[in-house]
Amino acid sequence: MNTAFSEHLEHYKANGYTIFPRLFHEDEMGKWRARHQQMYTEFDKKTWFGNMLEYAPKLMWPAVSHPTIVNFAELVMGPFVQLDNLTLAVFHPTLKEKADGKVSGWHRDRWGQVPRGSTYERPNAINAISYLQDLTDEIGPLRIIAGSHRRPLTIAPDDRSKPHPEETVIHMKPGDTVITHVNLVHSGTPNTSSSGELRYFFSIFYNLTWLKHTDNHSGPLTQQLLGEARGRNDHRLMRLLGADEQLQGRCNSGFLAPDEERWTEWAAADREAIREEKN
Repeated sequence: MNTAFSEHLEHYKANGYTIFPRLFHEDEMGKWRARHQQMYTEFDKKTWFGNMLEYAPKLMWPAVSHPTIVNFAELVMGPFVQLDNLTLAVFHPTLKEKADGKVSGWHRDRWGQVPRGSTYERPNAINAISYLQDLTDEIGPLRIIAGSHRRPLTIAPDDRSKPHPEETVIHMKPGDTVITHVNLVHSGTPNTSSSGELRYFFSIFYNLTWLKHTDNHSGPLTQQLLGEARGRNDHRLMRLLGADEQLQGRCNSGFLAPDEERWTEWAAADREAIREEKN
């Protein structure tokens, strides 16, 4: 493991999140914003789109399979990483007086739980989130409660839209990607842009391959991606799309060697199994 990844992993385990700066570039993000605006018009001003891989596979697959994200995902989840859902959404501005002093809503993500104690546990899922613009105070920063992935923190219903005394407010830059533990308590902030600027939210949500996935991976365009990965014997990319051919053996390994040691061995075996593409 390289030094940079070691630092990210240490921060992630301690705090429940880590940020990879400028992971995506403006040309990519510009195409994602343009695609959303096209779909916003096509789908009668709908603002939230899941299943984006089937809508735009060539545009979205490089993000879903981004080596930095998938490599880190395998460090924290093992080589059992599946795409649960790919979401592209927009939040339009709301009146400042209506949103003043509020957060969007504290929560843990899908497949999460209230931690049972203070011991770090492998996440059932992780979220790789990018915002396609500066998260200024007006646009709405990300809020997290660091360490809440490893303690049984709860918040009463009446307080779930209020700032929290332990919160950290994060003003992410365009293309930054924050990877969160599924048990991390976090929230967005309402968009109160006075100039009408949109707040874009781009989420690549991964879970363990023995869980159900939210998006439909059986669509023809996604299945084409799966066929290409299968043709190269690329088990990592196949798993992203719900086809884990080593699941039974690896989930019945005996569990007598340290998890992360076995994960490293299995990931290396997956890399060695890939067939080179023919010209």
